[in-house]
Amino acid sequence: MITVKLYASLRPNPEEKEFTSAAATVEEALEEAVRRYGPAFGERLKHATVLVNGRHIAHLNRKKIRLQPGDTISLFPPLAGG
Repeated sequence: MITVKLYASLRPNPEEKEFTSAAATVEEALEEAVRRYGPAFGERLKHATVLVNGRHIAHLNRKKIRLQPGDTISLFPPLAGG
């Protein structure tokens, strides 16, 4: 199993900080999240920052990133500031 952690506005409710998944790839885990939380979550996810075990993966193909038991995916909403 892997853990998918949800941060800030990507949490469906304040108490739900994470879920576990048997996904084999990052793409499968993200698709599972959209099935769990709905299309509005999927829209927000398009702009989210995705980390796997603390590593930013924006430049990599999510379909090809294989996951191992114990891996953690962290999902952050877009950040702004100045």
